Amino acid sequence: MLDALTPQAVRRFVGVLILLATGLLVVHWQQGDASNDAGIPPKISYYHWTNTYTDDPAHLRVYAPAQLYLKLLDIGYQDQKLSINPTDVRTPPSLPVTPVVFLDNNAVKNASLDTVYAQILTHIPPQQYPRLQMDCDWTEQTRDAYFAFLTRLKADYPHLSVTLRLHQVKYADRTGVPPVERAALMYYNMSDIRDPETQNYILDTAVGQRYLQNFEKYPLPLDLALPLYQQTRVIRHGKLVHLANSAEVNTDKTERLEANRYQVTEGHYWQEYYLYPDDELRVDTVDLKALQQATQQLAAVMHPDEVIFYTLRDAARFTPGELASIATDFAARSQPE
Repeated sequence: MLDALTPQAVRRFVGVLILLATGLLVVHWQQGDASNDAGIPPKISYYHWTNTYTDDPAHLRVYAPAQLYLKLLDIGYQDQKLSINPTDVRTPPSLPVTPVVFLDNNAVKNASLDTVYAQILTHIPPQQYPRLQMDCDWTEQTRDAYFAFLTRLKADYPHLSVTLRLHQVKYADRTGVPPVERAALMYYNMSDIRDPETQNYILDTAVGQRYLQNFEKYPLPLDLALPLYQQTRVIRHGKLVHLANSAEVNTDKTERLEANRYQVTEGHYWQEYYLYPDDELRVDTVDLKALQQATQQLAAVMHPDEVIFYTLRDAARFTPGELASIATDFAARSQPE
């Protein structure tokens, strides 16, 4: 057959064969890569969110994070002015760090972002930290300003990521997609904290399930942030009046109403806050079963490269094996049927 073809036709025929072979190899490589990714457990990292940091090598050896997401700057907006609160790093971290900046959405709306930009570069020098994560619950009203700000930061921090709320995935057509390298989905704090009927503000998988849409279309790589912490809401006359980072109540001066509900029977100071008789305490907590349920839900829509637990301080409530099982379980559930 080839004898009947002109030299030009032969070259074209061979060229087509090469292109077809190359295409088959690319498809084969992509399929194999996707299959392998689905079976690899995500890395485990942790957030550190207090206003001081002291390195604890012994604790870090036990929980062995891939890296630490260390909040280095908290930028709020109060009394019509910026509030700049850097973290006091008392000893240098002994593991890789991605600095995190919390940025109040009101600061985006009302403050000078030139000032915010200057503060970030001052407290988190790009020469020292090529990676940066921004934590801001932006809205449709602040989207354009925030996204322009991220674009500006990206020129200084080549590996820029953001935190992401569930509604910002489900309604991405309205909230927009931030111009960054990747995002960490926060699978917690998804209910209304001011609603006294909220059963568990930290992690409510029934509420979370309603938001698990649009993941297949979301264009950014998504990592996953899962909660380990506990808190107690103080409700007085049907309104939230205080939030404490503790789940330990004074059982001598309260009456247990349900598994996570207590009523104050005698006024007393607790966590440096005075509780009055008839105040209601709602204890929000997370256990291994709840984390496993969240993993089961999320594995149907995403396969993160990294699971970031919030926070390192709260990891002591779990064994390293229990937390490792979340990542392993995630990989197993992400395998194709």
